[in-house]
Parts: sequence; C-alpha cells; structure tokens
Amino acid sequence: MEDALATVAAGLAGLATCGVVGAVAAARVRRGRPYLATGLLVALDGPVDPAAAAARSGFAGVEVGVRIDADTTAPTLRLTCAMPPGEPAPTFDQAVLAPLATRVARNPLGRVHARRAEPFLLMVCAEPEPDPETGVVRATGLEYETLDRLLRPHARIFTQFLGGRVIPGAITVVLTGPHWSRADLLGAYERYAFLEGRFSDLEPGGLPAGVAPFVTAPLAARLGFDAQEEWPEFPAEARHILRSLVRAAHADGRRVRFADVPESPRRVRNAFWRELRAAEVDVIASRHRGALARFLRQPVARTYKHRAVPVRYTATPEANSR
Repeated sequence: MEDALATVAAGLAGLATCGVVGAVAAARVRRGRPYLATGLLVALDGPVDPAAAAARSGFAGVEVGVRIDADTTAPTLRLTCAMPPGEPAPTFDQAVLAPLATRVARNPLGRVHARRAEPFLLMVCAEPEPDPETGVVRATGLEYETLDRLLRPHARIFTQFLGGRVIPGAITVVLTGPHWSRADLLGAYERYAFLEGRFSDLEPGGLPAGVAPFVTAPLAARLGFDAQEEWPEFPAEARHILRSLVRAAHADGRRVRFADVPESPRRVRNAFWRELRAAEVDVIASRHRGALARFLRQPVARTYKHRAVPVRYTATPEANSR
C-alpha cells in the first residue's frame, strides 16, 4: 500500500513539474526572444515567412530577396525563397508587409517589437531572373515602381522621406543590391524607401544621408581575407581597416552593414562577428539564424584601458611609529 501511494505521489510530482515547465515555456513564447539590436536575418533563400521568423527570434531587421512577377494582372513582387517544383513563391505583400503591419497594429507603441522605439529594418534586395537567351541578369525597370505601389497602402507604418525631411516610422525600408535605380529615389519628393549606399558616397558628390542612410562594402575582399587561410583572430592591420571604415561612416551620420562576411567555418565566422561587434558595426547579418542569435545574446566583454588597479594600503611599522 505504501509503495502504491509513493508511486502515485511521484507521478503527481512529475505532472506538476511538467506543468510548471510547460507554463514557463508558454510564457517565453508569448514574450518572444530577447531583442537583438544589431541582428539582421538574411532570408534571401528562405524561410517563406521571413518577417515573422525574424521578429519571433528577436532580430532588429530582415533582408529579403524579391523579383518581378509579370504574369499577374498587375506586376507584383515575389520572394526569391526556394520552393517545391511548380509552387509559386509567396508574394512580398503576403509574406512580409501584411505580417509586419499586423504586429505594428497589435503593439500599443505602434512598433514591430514591444517596448522598442527604434524602427524595424526591412532590407529588400532585387534579384531579377536571368535573360533566357543571354543569361544576363538585368533589372526590368519595374522593381521600384512596383515596390512603391505596394508600400503606399501601409504608408503610416514606414519611415518617410518628405520634401527633404526624414520622418521616422515603425519600419525603415532600405533597398540593397545593384539592381535598384538611384535616379528613382533621388528624384522623388515623397517616398517610403531608402538606399544602401557605398563607402564612396561618403566623399563629396556621393549620395546624401537622406537617400542612403546605410553604407556597405564586401568586408572579406576589403580586408584581403583568403578562405584558404583561416583567421581565428584578426590581424592588427585588418582590425585597423575595419574600425577606420566604421568611424568614417559614423562621422558622416551613416549606419554600417558589411557584406561578404564568412559564414563558415564556425570559428572564423565567430572571429569576424567579434570584431564587428567590437568595432560597433550597426548591423551584423547572417543566414544562420540560431548561431547569430546565440552569439548576440552573449554578454559583451568590456575592457577599460585607463582604469587604475585597486591596491590595498597596509600600514608599515615605520608609519605607525610616527
């Protein structure tokens, strides 16, 4: 009898533990992941719900790839994510704009992330289909016109450029890649998108910050990194180049994101991420959602160069005799 009672008691204790664990897990899911202020999910190849996936993971932004679908009544944009044969990719409106607009509407502060005032970063990369005859990849010229038409119904949630002024919103749209026309944005009095510029735009005659608030460069090529030679730690010269680029961009009022950051092997990838964080790069981007999130959740080891070393004073016999 006592054994039976002990078994029942153990079972009830186990059920209670499972219930507590389940409640904690459910609460964590409701709250979402910790906010990753410098994290950007690169979703050019998927998933099919990039905006929702990035927001659930706590990332401050997402980069998606789009291409024109001219087979519809009005040209629209579809994602470039991998799909099963014969199944069309989701549209940009369905997979990105609608979920983000829903999150903003549900948040009392009118933002994508709760208790966060900074805009969510939506980077859009145009990836046109190659010409079937020549194989040349060339923009159709409809990319920006179609994107602008899709953004305007949700205009209230986007950062806006109006007559030379930038009005912050819940989401900032930044166009990346070489297939966007700079002339379309430069000539617009009112628009809801910005460009990712180059470091050459920091020089006189480059794009102003109101057009290109971000600048980028292929980092590995800029530093002379060779994939055949692993860098578990950065050489001093590469570290100096990286930090000089970031300082120059910040001095001009721009934010920085570097492309071409190695994604493997893991220790090289982590070495680059550590240097990007130490250089105060504004956005660290990766396709590896879990790995980047775990890295950004780690506490930052801070060093203080001119901090005095504490020394305990001990009175000497000579001092006591005086």
